[in-house]
Amino acid sequence: MRVGVIGQLDSDSFAENVSEALHDMGHLVTRLGPARPHRRSRYRTHLGILARQALPPLDERFQRRIAENARDAGCEVVINLDVALTPSVVSRLRRGGARVAFWFPDHVANLGRQLMLLAPYDAIFFKEPQLVERLRATLDLPVHYLPEACNPRWHRPLARPGTEPYLVVPGNMYPYRVRLLERLIAKGIPLKVYGAGFPRWLGATSVRDAYTGRCVFREEKARVYRSAAGVLSTMHPAEIAGANGRLFQATGCGAAVLTEFRPAVPELFAIGDEVLAFHDFDELVGQATRLLNETGLTARLGDAAARRAHRDHTYELRVAAILEKVS
Repeated sequence: MRVGVIGQLDSDSFAENVSEALHDMGHLVTRLGPARPHRRSRYRTHLGILARQALPPLDERFQRRIAENARDAGCEVVINLDVALTPSVVSRLRRGGARVAFWFPDHVANLGRQLMLLAPYDAIFFKEPQLVERLRATLDLPVHYLPEACNPRWHRPLARPGTEPYLVVPGNMYPYRVRLLERLIAKGIPLKVYGAGFPRWLGATSVRDAYTGRCVFREEKARVYRSAAGVLSTMHPAEIAGANGRLFQATGCGAAVLTEFRPAVPELFAIGDEVLAFHDFDELVGQATRLLNETGLTARLGDAAARRAHRDHTYELRVAAILEKVS
């Protein structure tokens, strides 16, 4: 099939992984880019977002080229991964002959203006099962549950397990995560933090000393995750019942993952055999201590997690589910 993908194509980004999966499945992929201009300056990006929220026609004008490019490429299906795509552009895509799906990879606090609920999508996919349940109960929309995934092309074991005596913590920094990590550091749990930046407004914190100052992608991410004693996956408070993308990427890399519990986790991975989970701080400290001290635990969990992730939780499987709904 000729399939278009809308989303920011950074290294190891959601849109890149979906595009790679489609290509590997034999489809002809047109990368249609993001729904909003991408700027290097965070300040300019935020100004642009504010301007477009105040003046919706700016988004519609910029996004016309998405519909035009999809039509010119003869896209039979368009998979949108960008929350900012306007309903009018979805209508244009459909008038151009494409079936259009939306897959939202984030927690409910980032739904923004909820434009996907106004747009005439053929199918809408969320990773939050409670949101899907609520929308099915109240709105006549083609809504489906679809968790995130790993890409075995680079989310795979590429190092000896557990050779580094610390827990890796990837992701953005916000107050909930910083407070939790501060408590872990105070308990003597060694951490290495990776991410796109450490906001100055968070102030002085012991977590800054553990911050590496950089992100990791693809094969480097796989080596960092696999070689650590464990990968700590804390979840945003707005992750209600679902799981974040880090759970799938880290397990795919063969890491021993210690994840904050959510109801969907035991449906995705076997707790105790493929991942470890925690409900409260004391359990977090106990499981982290096990990973740092229990011989063979990191390798056993990581090997089992990678097998499960590569069998049940790949982008190819997720994309196949999307295409089945819209074809």
